[in-house]
Amino acid sequence: MAKFCNNCGQKLEDDAAFCMECGTKVDDSGIKNNFKSSINKENINASMNKLNDSIDRVSNDFNDSFSNLFDSYNINMMKDEKVIRHSQIHQGCLYAPLIVVGLTFFFMIITFFVLFPFFLLALLWLFIRFIAYTSNDLILTNKRIFGKTGLISTTQMQSPSNKINSVAFNNGIIGKLLGYGTVHVVTASTIYKFRFIRDGQTLYNDIFQQLEQSEKEKLQGQAEAIANAIAKNN
Repeated sequence: MAKFCNNCGQKLEDDAAFCMECGTKVDDSGIKNNFKSSINKENINASMNKLNDSIDRVSNDFNDSFSNLFDSYNINMMKDEKVIRHSQIHQGCLYAPLIVVGLTFFFMIITFFVLFPFFLLALLWLFIRFIAYTSNDLILTNKRIFGKTGLISTTQMQSPSNKINSVAFNNGIIGKLLGYGTVHVVTASTIYKFRFIRDGQTLYNDIFQQLEQSEKEKLQGQAEAIANAIAKNN
């Protein structure tokens, strides 16, 4: 079993009495604690991965059952258009409702169903979040951005890249840990907000790069038009 320094985390030789990096004396009890801590972290990560896999399986089954509805929202690709990134809602949007459902169910049982209305509200919150998780999309192509929210009552946004004024991204501590955030897309007419976007920082960077590319193409087109006009006049 590998040993590590309790002070600086440097890997140690099996028979080391002191850390060669910081000089701290090797403490076997600390090494055991580090090992236990590592095991606990691995167990937590494994549990989170199993939870996410379970959510994905349920989501896929749910989407398949409503495939006919989703077919009506397919995007007709334009000429030379290709998808750069397809971002969906992160499973993290379901964690808080799941915890609240569990807590309200527990307290409902020990209070002999006094809190049953709160349990129903928690289930409703979980259902609404699950609908959002299974039906929200944000797609970036080399020509436009397409966004969709809702399953039965659907709101769609579609904007050419050259019509987007700006894009912003923000996330909190939980979002940074789990890898999601909120993407704001600002057009001339309105502001679109997409919450719990998976890999939101990467999507933000891709959108920003696409905006720069669209601006370069716009300037290049204007320069070519001016050059053609000058050539005709000459």
